Amino acid sequence: MLFLMNDWVMQFDQRGMAEDLIGFNVRDITFPQVLILGQELYASEPQLHVRQPAQARKLAALVMAKQPEVNALLFVAPHQDCNPRDVAVRYCNVAFDMLAQLLSLQDSQRSAGWANKEVWNKLGKRAQA
Repeated sequence: MLFLMNDWVMQFDQRGMAEDLIGFNVRDITFPQVLILGQELYASEPQLHVRQPAQARKLAALVMAKQPEVNALLFVAPHQDCNPRDVAVRYCNVAFDMLAQLLSLQDSQRSAGWANKEVWNKLGKRAQA
């Protein structure tokens, strides 16, 4: 499975995803609560997916467990240590072939602009947690 977190594509297999969910009671958390958790994480670290990839993977695994049709998340924090409610959230389902293209571009450091142009800039209004 592929998952786009901001401008970074993560690869998951079933076993790895299960390992990422250890310690979470997935049944007791809702999708809006997962988004709020993401806002809190990105409020304290706006580059979470780069600086704390293990935390970002856990967040992505929670999203996939709660909303399997969502395979892309965008969190935009205005600055570090901002109010979590000020972190903008977008989520969507991106076609597998586009995720695969992003993954292949990732090694050449060109995926960020392409992800923004092809995925996030084409969305309408932001999602609210």
